[in-house]
Amino acid sequence: MVEHTDELHPSEYFLQAGSIPSIWCPGCGIGTVVNTFIQAVEKSKIDFEKICVVSGIGCTGKVAYHVKFNSFQAVYRNPIKRASELKLKNPNLKVVVFLNDVDFMTSGAEGFIGVGKRGVALCVIYVNNFIYRIFIEHKALSRTPFIGTTVENNIESPFNIPHLAKSCGAQYVARWTPLHARRLMYSMADALQKPSFSLIEVISPCLMYYASNGIIGRSLDRVSFFYDNSIIKHGEPTENLDIRPPNKIIVGKFVDNIRE
Repeated sequence: MVEHTDELHPSEYFLQAGSIPSIWCPGCGIGTVVNTFIQAVEKSKIDFEKICVVSGIGCTGKVAYHVKFNSFQAVYRNPIKRASELKLKNPNLKVVVFLNDVDFMTSGAEGFIGVGKRGVALCVIYVNNFIYRIFIEHKALSRTPFIGTTVENNIESPFNIPHLAKSCGAQYVARWTPLHARRLMYSMADALQKPSFSLIEVISPCLMYYASNGIIGRSLDRVSFFYDNSIIKHGEPTENLDIRPPNKIIVGKFVDNIRE
């Protein structure tokens, strides 16, 4: 455990010196996710030195740069695969992977399937900000393992991440938004304690993408949209968790097969 004083914000003990202010846009939710993760680590009472954070590319890839835990960016390889290799070589480490849509689409579902088949105990935090639409509009999707996949250009997500994770063997699955911060923290704390593959999806907006469409507005309005259009349904079957307008976004804890 880290001893705090009144001189610094509690989270600063877990952040690299000089990394704040961050590169993340205010209101995008990633900063909230990282701060919530730090709170979950403290609540879990896990040894600081036994945590390793792995991130990929894009905005969530910068998580490894900001946190003071043992961490690295898997820029040129599948971050889940790199994290799995690390965990198998160091079973006593608690390995946490921060992902976004870019990481997932450029590596495909191979990482999820491999982790599930081998029963690797990774904690995956997937920040779903729907930037797969950028790939579609710029024709980048054709250069990913999803070549040949037809996805309409709308706000629907073509991927049911919680269901995919469960199908691949995840023993703990949950979904929240950044404004469900307290519930998100408890889910992270739960997932960190599991000796198994765990996944938490965080539905959060990419502000730069909306700005590129000429829709500025207020950042709080954007993340509030997801919060206001969410409904908590713990234990909901994961096959019902597709995100399709105008339906509500179902959030909650859906899978918890290992209780300690």
